[in-house]
Amino acid sequence: MFPVIRDFLPSDIGPAVRLLEECRGLPDTKSVDIAQFVNDVSSGAPGVVAIESERIVGIVQARTVADDAWINVVMIDPSWRHQGLGSAMLQRLEEKFLHLGVRKISALLSNAQAGETALLNRGFTPTHGLVLYEKLEPIAPISMRIIDQYGGELLSGQLWDRVAGMQEEKQIIAGRVVAPLADPETASKVGVKAPATVLLFGPPGTGKTTFAKAIAGRLGWPFVELLPSKLESGVDSMSAELRSAMNDLLQLDRAVVFIDEFDEIASAREHNSSTKGVVNELLKMIPLFRSTPGHLLVCATNFVADIDSAVLRPGRFDLVIPIGPPDLSARRSLWEAALARLDHQGVDIEELALKTEGFTPGDVELASQRAAAATFDRIREGLEPAFVASADLDAAVARTRPSVTVEIRERFSEEVLKYARV
Repeated sequence: MFPVIRDFLPSDIGPAVRLLEECRGLPDTKSVDIAQFVNDVSSGAPGVVAIESERIVGIVQARTVADDAWINVVMIDPSWRHQGLGSAMLQRLEEKFLHLGVRKISALLSNAQAGETALLNRGFTPTHGLVLYEKLEPIAPISMRIIDQYGGELLSGQLWDRVAGMQEEKQIIAGRVVAPLADPETASKVGVKAPATVLLFGPPGTGKTTFAKAIAGRLGWPFVELLPSKLESGVDSMSAELRSAMNDLLQLDRAVVFIDEFDEIASAREHNSSTKGVVNELLKMIPLFRSTPGHLLVCATNFVADIDSAVLRPGRFDLVIPIGPPDLSARRSLWEAALARLDHQGVDIEELALKTEGFTPGDVELASQRAAAATFDRIREGLEPAFVASADLDAAVARTRPSVTVEIRERFSEEVLKYARV
């Protein structure tokens, strides 16, 4: 199992010193002034550690001055080198730096020392043959303060690969949304206009939020979610809060701004007069997003027909993409992913996929965990079998109500024909 990466704690000093002592003298290891290291971490200098079986197997520690940071220690147990551990620790440390207002990060290593590959993997560039590794963080401290203010986050590009199944939706989003934004030069050359506003619609639990986050991770842009519940401090002030938030976020160089449950703030005005001011504000803000490069507004709703018709008019959202319930192929992929985490025998994945029409990714996860829990209870009682069997999964599936009913599927199909724009 890959080590756990976490922030350095005062209680880590002793185990960390032991690792530094054990690695002292290795030919590919930079010597560390242990006394200075202890003084730095005791004074609160930022650092992270990697823990395997309650043992520290990796350390990255730095000093910060204003908006600069110097990485002083990159130490990895020899058994864990060249397995991505250094890169993972550096990523965690960089996230800390962003919140501390650090923009430039430097590290001084000689050729072939432990940590060199990790620095290169994280985008550091060697300078002048010392070798001095430097990296300018893509987000300025002032931008990070805005991101923090709205609870934003930087997401991993690996999120995209974790979206199981849903191949048709992934292909549409990858080709129509991600690719033009990631390669605007080629898109412009052939006349493709990169989207600035996207509306995702589909039944509850089908992965709309996951797709929005995966887009941000794939682009490497900050992800900021504006929750309707946080904007609802009062009908009169909601539109002002939305305008303020949007104006702040447009100051960022790049950002994916996500509004879930979009129908709560943009429902048809003829049915909900309280949203009139918010809808009018949205109609003003959407053109600003469309005219500001490097920004993508992604909204999501369960039922697109509930959205005010003026918001849905062509020219507001570049793309209106349906995210439907997982089909048979997608359910097969979801079960494969869920069962990969279980100790099971004799399970027919195809049969499970056929039995679970209407199941969302969350439903599949719930059913698989119910089966695992039943197995766990049985093992604790000393009963057999000591693995997840087909009967466990059949019982769990029978207990789990599909989130997408026949009625919801029928409504979704009608909305696809009327509203989809891809």
